[in-house]
Amino acid sequence: MPQTVAAYRESKVRIYGFSHKVGLTLCSLIFPLERLEYWGQQLERLARESSDFDLVFLRRSDGNTAQLKVVFAGKPDGPLTCRIRKAIKNETATSLALDFPIEMISFHGPHFQDRYGIAHVAFAALETQNMPILAAGCAGTSICIVVPENIGNIALQFLADTFIVPQTAKGDGHP
Repeated sequence: MPQTVAAYRESKVRIYGFSHKVGLTLCSLIFPLERLEYWGQQLERLARESSDFDLVFLRRSDGNTAQLKVVFAGKPDGPLTCRIRKAIKNETATSLALDFPIEMISFHGPHFQDRYGIAHVAFAALETQNMPILAAGCAGTSICIVVPENIGNIALQFLADTFIVPQTAKGDGHP
């Protein structure tokens, strides 16, 4: 039986607006896949002790390793990082990298999960300007993009020109 598939396309995608956070830290852990349960438990414990996470995602890296990325408020020498260093202390074949300061841009839109290519539109807009992206996450109706310090406002401008942003009280439409 044939199926009918509807597709909705906009020449310019509408979003609800942008959020821009500065002074964040990006924590990158690379560890053996066999330690996934351990790091899941550690992340759960850290989340209970601190609600400072802005973005968390995991991806499989080369071979049998996983890469866990956590974006959080605060400096790399703060209490959350100290807890991560303590958890990594007896781990073999596990590495930790911290990027600070970083900035994160996030935005949401109607029915992102039902329409393909929206993340590509955002990344392509930044790529044409050679904007560095340290990490990114997309889920449902949200897209988060992590950039180095002092890049966020520039990236926001390109994204604001790429998407239809709700008008502000001044009517300028930009963040």
